[in-house]
Amino acid sequence: MQRFWNVSGGWSDGKTGMSAVLMNGLLMLGFVVATMRDTMVLGFSGPTLVMDQDIPSRICKYSRGYSMIQVHCKNLGLEWIPPHLKTEIQVLDASVNRVRVLTNDSLAAYTNLAYVYLSDNFIQEIQEGAFDNLRYLRVIDLSTNGCDSLPKSLFQLPYLQKIYLAKNRLSDDLFKNMEVKSPLIFLQLAKNRLNKIPQLGPLPTLLHLNVSGNSIASVSPEDLASFCSLQILDLSKNPIKFDANSCECQTLNAWLRIRGIHSRPVYNCTEEHERGCTKPEFSNRTTELYEQCSEIQRLKAETEKARNTWILIACCISGFLFCLFISLFCVHKRNKRKKKKLKEEQRLNANNANTELLNSNLNQSENT
Repeated sequence: MQRFWNVSGGWSDGKTGMSAVLMNGLLMLGFVVATMRDTMVLGFSGPTLVMDQDIPSRICKYSRGYSMIQVHCKNLGLEWIPPHLKTEIQVLDASVNRVRVLTNDSLAAYTNLAYVYLSDNFIQEIQEGAFDNLRYLRVIDLSTNGCDSLPKSLFQLPYLQKIYLAKNRLSDDLFKNMEVKSPLIFLQLAKNRLNKIPQLGPLPTLLHLNVSGNSIASVSPEDLASFCSLQILDLSKNPIKFDANSCECQTLNAWLRIRGIHSRPVYNCTEEHERGCTKPEFSNRTTELYEQCSEIQRLKAETEKARNTWILIACCISGFLFCLFISLFCVHKRNKRKKKKLKEEQRLNANNANTELLNSNLNQSENT
């Protein structure tokens, strides 16, 4: 029989010993709960230790939307772009993290990226080749960072249409001698350190320009002439002033009206009306810049039209050749069937002739 030590210091046998063991266990459990004040049972209040489920997961999640592979790395406390994501991803959302630098290798492996969202990070440095491998990039969001410079190669990407750069530290020097080859339709530069409209050269594709919340003190038609397709211009929250003696307000409003540009805010030129400003005239430089942009737009339209025409011609020729091939194939199949039928008839005729000859010989043999 087994013997058990009880809490009173004696030995007990049988059922009495088992009861003593259970009592010892309960007393020990109560002692542990009483002494470990920093722990808790789930569902009770009081100081707690950090549980595994309280630690945010740093694993990026994948999904598929609009036939694209998306990866969501938002708000994970990342200090760099994850280097081992699926290389075929097309959408990357790494906003609200702690990324400080984009190196030449940060995005190099993800050559299929079309949409990159990096807003609300701490990005202060972007190396010149950071976006060189993103040949299919269409949209990039770098707003709410600390960028004071950008790689010029970003504006050379062949499919880039939208750039979000609000709430950075970009100044006028960045856009000096800037050559934009990307087909930009949307550019957001709100709340930066601009003192004038950025000079980007002829940009016939740009439809929406937002430079609100900067330090732009003046704006003229010459500043906008290179954007010959512009439809929306946001100049709000800038300290813009006009020289009433030069009719600058009326001249700007006339340009916006003629070109069909919707501006925020709408400027009231009451003082100039009272001064009796004559019909506003645009400078030769303004006309020259606009015509230069329009010429690029016209050549592009003609090139596109010619391209579509050649595509149509190629499709027609391909369709004709396909129909000709089908026709010849059908003729070939029909001739092949005719030849096969003719051979079958010849074989049957030959068999019939042999049969008749054999019967004839047999008849002659019987007669003799």
